[in-house]
Amino acid sequence: MTRKITLLIAGAAVIAIAALASIFAKDDIMAIVTPGAKPGATQVRDAGADRGLPVIAEYASLMDEKTVVEAVGTGKSSLGVSIYPAVSGEVSDVLFHAGDKVTKDQVLVILDSDRERLARDLAALQVKDTQQLLARYEKARPLGAVAESEVDTARTALAQARIELDQAEVNLADRTILAPFDGIVGISEIEAGDRIDSSTAIVTLDNIESILVDFEVAETRFANIRPGQKVRVETWSLPGELFEGTVDAIGSRIDPVSRTFSVRARVPNPDGRLLAGMSFAVYVDIEGKQYPSVPEISVLWGDEGTYVWRIEDEKATRVPVRVVKRTGGRILVDGGISKGELIVVEGVLRLRPGRTVAATIRGSDEPGVAARDDMGEGS
Repeated sequence: MTRKITLLIAGAAVIAIAALASIFAKDDIMAIVTPGAKPGATQVRDAGADRGLPVIAEYASLMDEKTVVEAVGTGKSSLGVSIYPAVSGEVSDVLFHAGDKVTKDQVLVILDSDRERLARDLAALQVKDTQQLLARYEKARPLGAVAESEVDTARTALAQARIELDQAEVNLADRTILAPFDGIVGISEIEAGDRIDSSTAIVTLDNIESILVDFEVAETRFANIRPGQKVRVETWSLPGELFEGTVDAIGSRIDPVSRTFSVRARVPNPDGRLLAGMSFAVYVDIEGKQYPSVPEISVLWGDEGTYVWRIEDEKATRVPVRVVKRTGGRILVDGGISKGELIVVEGVLRLRPGRTVAATIRGSDEPGVAARDDMGEGS
């Protein structure tokens, strides 16, 4: 009997020691998690009050809903033509080399023009002859030696001769092929002595002071793309380099098959590093509405949808929200959250509506200041 009593007393003592150890250990943990807590003692606000549950919170900030539309485009020169002769003939001289920079009205090719020059000279002689005849008729008319009708006929002959001279000048000018604008000439297949006609491509000419990039965008973004909007392009020929430009034009129709519309961007190219025909990755930033931004781990999912815990007067309140966008570890939400409100980030598992909390605020000390400036994501 005595032995049983001794064992019962010993067991009770062990249980009491374990309980005390548990209390002190819990108080030590609370002291570590909650700054200012004293180890070895339980924190009590007032007699009978709930002890605040330690949580980590952060101020909600405002962020723009920014989306990046990505596309693949093809570059073309801002001015680009293939030059053809207006007439047939034999090439007398080629006055350019591939890759040359030429200026407007610079002579590129000269065709044989002996016949055209002779025709021009003959037309000039005919003009001179009819002028002299008209001058004699006008002097003789006051004397009655020439009828008025003959003077009119001479005037008509002079006008006709002048037109024929102008036509001869045009025919002669067609034998000289000029650059229509400033640019860079390509590789030509013609040489002096070749016979060419109006279907023969002499050379390509491109002005690449700026490059036009054509690309397609989904019709769902038609309302978001505007002329003058900033774009960024990257070419696989120059990896790692981004070039900035603007939207230059927008197509007026939606393709019924691909459900896309055409967009053309203009990209400055002062160094001439971008060439017509290059392929480009195109990025267009689309700014959206501003939404409250909270850390990703603060958004929870329940039977009634997504929600966050907001702290008001040291009490936890469950607030339903709608997820708008994820970006860079944060979530843009739409709901009853405003800039500067405290949102629980860690310690959410033990929260209940109306539960008293002791919040440690992380991040910025200024309410409503975003901790980062995210650039958005691709669509």
